[in-house]
Amino acid sequence: MTKNMKSCQWLFENLPNVIVLDAGIIKPGEKGNYSPPAIIPNALRFDISKNLSDECPKIPNMMCSEHVFQAEMRQLGINCTDTVVVYDDKGLFSAARAWWMFKAMGFDQVFILDGGLKQWMALNYETASKYAAVKQVGNFTVTPCEHYFIDKEQVLACIPRPDVLMLDARGEQRFKGVRSEPRAGMRSGHIPQSVNLPYTSVLTEQGLLKPLPELAQLLHSLGINAKIKTLQFSCGSGITACILALVALECGYSNLQVYDGSWSEWGQLADYPISVCES
Repeated sequence: MTKNMKSCQWLFENLPNVIVLDAGIIKPGEKGNYSPPAIIPNALRFDISKNLSDECPKIPNMMCSEHVFQAEMRQLGINCTDTVVVYDDKGLFSAARAWWMFKAMGFDQVFILDGGLKQWMALNYETASKYAAVKQVGNFTVTPCEHYFIDKEQVLACIPRPDVLMLDARGEQRFKGVRSEPRAGMRSGHIPQSVNLPYTSVLTEQGLLKPLPELAQLLHSLGINAKIKTLQFSCGSGITACILALVALECGYSNLQVYDGSWSEWGQLADYPISVCES
C-alpha cells in the first residue's frame, strides 16, 4: 500500500474533510493557459507556474520562497491541521511537484490523488465547473527542510561521488541527446553520471502509479544498491523529477533531492558538463 497516495474512492468518501488542490500545468511547448476539462468538487487552484514559482524568466517553475509559499497557502485557507490532496489533469504529471513542495516546507499531511482527474472522471464521479471559494484565511506555517531542493553547484559537486546517483525523468531520446529540447536555447544531453528513468515508465496507461514491487525492480535495475546513500532527481524543469522522488520514497529510500533548475537551467550553462549517447 502506498504511503503518499490516495485513491479516487478514498477521496470521494472523505471529500468534505480534506483540502483538494488542482496542481495541473500545461506541458512545455503547449500554448495557452491551463484549462482542465473539469474540476473535482471543492477543489482550489494550486498554480505552480505562476503564484508559486520564483520570478526567474529563464528558468520556469523554480520553487518560490518559503514566505511566498506560506502566504499563498494561507490565502487558500489551509491550516496546519488540515489534510491536503493534490491532483492534476493528466493522471500524474505535476501533482507530485506540489506534493514535494509541501514536503519541502515541512508539511506531511499531503497526498497525491492516484490517477488524478483522468481517473476521477473515468470512475464517473461528480465534477464541478468552477473552483471553490476560500471561506477564510488559514494559519498554515512553514518549517523548511534542507536539501529537498538542490541547486546546480550542489549537483556539480556530487557528479564524481560514487555514493550519489542522479535519476533523469525525461524521455530516453532527450536524455541521450538525440532529440531537441522543447524549450529554445537548450543544449541536448544529460548530466554526467546520471541515469535515465522516464517518468512514464513508472505509470500505467491510465496514469496510475505502478505496483510497488514493479517500481522497486525498476530502481534496482538502475544499479541502486547499498552503496548509494543519496538519490537526486532531475527532468526538464523540476516537475516530473518529483514523480521519481515519490517512487523512491514509496520504495523505502531516503536522502532524496530534487534539482530544482533541472535541464532548463543546466542546458543553458555553457561551462557545465554534459554527456550524450551515440545511439
